[in-house]
Parts: sequence; structure tokens; C-alpha cells
Amino acid sequence: MTRFAADIAEQIWDMKYRLKEVDGTPIDTTVEDTWRRIARALAAEEADSAHWEDVFYEALEDFRYLPAGRITAGAGTARSVTLFNSFVMGTIPDSMGGIFDMLKEA
Repeated sequence: MTRFAADIAEQIWDMKYRLKEVDGTPIDTTVEDTWRRIARALAAEEADSAHWEDVFYEALEDFRYLPAGRITAGAGTARSVTLFNSFVMGTIPDSMGGIFDMLKEA
């Protein structure tokens, strides 16, 4: 039995969010493994991490809570990635030169 409502949802999980080895071998064998990986990573800083891992897992289970893509893809992977989905930039000047200067910061 699948947890996915549509085949495309499972394909997207497999392509973008499922943790895999460099050679493509899945580490997350099921979406439940992905939820557990994320829950464990989120709970790691809590005093009672086992309790919070269960709380976070229950929120993730059956897609009741769906974190941003970078969190889903990166949390608990031990890879050097950012978990921020958005970034704050300064004011962008209204000129071609100003726009291209700001692109250098992005």
C-alpha cells in the first residue's frame, strides 16, 4: 500500500526528496524513512529528542505537514546544505547595472 495519492507524487519524492547514495542507491527506502529522517533531524536540538522526534513524525505522517523543499531534501542528510528556502536581499536599484550587481550577491 502506498502513502502517495498519485503516481506523480511518488515520482517527485523519488527524484527530489528521497535520500540516496551518490550512485543513486536509495537510503530512504520508503517515504516513512524520509519522514523519520526529517523528524530525527528536527528533534536533535530538543532536550527530550525522542519525544519530539515522535511528535514531528506524527505531524509529517501522511503528509499532514509538508516542510519546504530544502528541509525535506536536506534535513538529516549530514550534507553541507542550507535548509533556508528564501533569502533576504537589500534594495535593488532600478537600473540594469544595479540589477546585475545584485545578481552577483544571489
